[in-house]
Amino acid sequence: MVKNRIFYYDLLRAIAIVAVIMCHVDPFFGNIDSFLNHTMHSIFHDIGLMGVPIFLMISGALLLNKDYQISDFLKRRFSRIFIPFLFWIIIILLVGYFYFNWDVNHLWNIFTGKKGIIWFFWMLVGIYLFLPVINSFVREYGLRGLEYFLAIYFFTVILKTFNHYPLFPTFDLNYFASFIGYPVMGYYLSNKDFKIADLKMCIIGLGIFLAFLAAYVASGIYHINIGMHYQNFINVMMAVGFFIFIQYLDRLDAFNAIKEGLWGKMIVSISICSYGMYYVHYIILRIIKQFDIHSNKYIIFILLLIVVSSWIVIYILSKIPYLKKVCGV
Repeated sequence: MVKNRIFYYDLLRAIAIVAVIMCHVDPFFGNIDSFLNHTMHSIFHDIGLMGVPIFLMISGALLLNKDYQISDFLKRRFSRIFIPFLFWIIIILLVGYFYFNWDVNHLWNIFTGKKGIIWFFWMLVGIYLFLPVINSFVREYGLRGLEYFLAIYFFTVILKTFNHYPLFPTFDLNYFASFIGYPVMGYYLSNKDFKIADLKMCIIGLGIFLAFLAAYVASGIYHINIGMHYQNFINVMMAVGFFIFIQYLDRLDAFNAIKEGLWGKMIVSISICSYGMYYVHYIILRIIKQFDIHSNKYIIFILLLIVVSSWIVIYILSKIPYLKKVCGV
């Protein structure tokens, strides 16, 4: 099973879960009043914002253009996300009630995703409900059909980025502007032949990522409103650039030296554990927050502590009979 895995997807997924955790260690930063500290904080946070888009892009790359019955797809996919969700939401709510003394309203807000991290699960439910529809579209119209979809998607995202949407009260393009654009983009990038040399595509991807990361950081420093985090043009392009960069590095065999070694095995393991890590890191994060640590010197240490401890918890649970099916691997 491991031999049949696509390594650069595993690498992207491992980076994505680290990126998500980067976003959530924001409260541990210390003084960000100086320009340098504010810039470093913005870079740290904005890189983290591409975690969710990359997760969704990988899902699209793996799940679109497949031959399956809708009932079989929903049964398989929902069981893989719902059972770990149920397991971890019970633990999160119990820990919240007995350890953090959260009241009922706060617990309900956690469950519904108004607070905390559970919003990702409910968003994922919506994505999976719609994927069979997109899948049929891909099988019928191929990449040309997706170019039609993505053209409208980017147009709408640009409008939302600059807060000029909708143009008219009844002109609604939200069907294209939602999170579903990320899976579509992931499949498209994974299968499109751009007729450009792999090295040039790798450089282009890195250039796109760095350029839009710089734009994101600048927007934060100068307080420029660019719309919602995951539905603005800058974040979309940052994720697209990074996806292309890693994809074409893999085509250049840049990862051959680590695939079969310890680092490669660690990357695959983190990738496999990433969904469970998403839930358990929230508990670890909340516990560490109680120590009221705010220091720029220790931010990397805190990030590594949460990533490694979350990984170890899920890895151990995956080795225990019965818990493997519910822990999120």
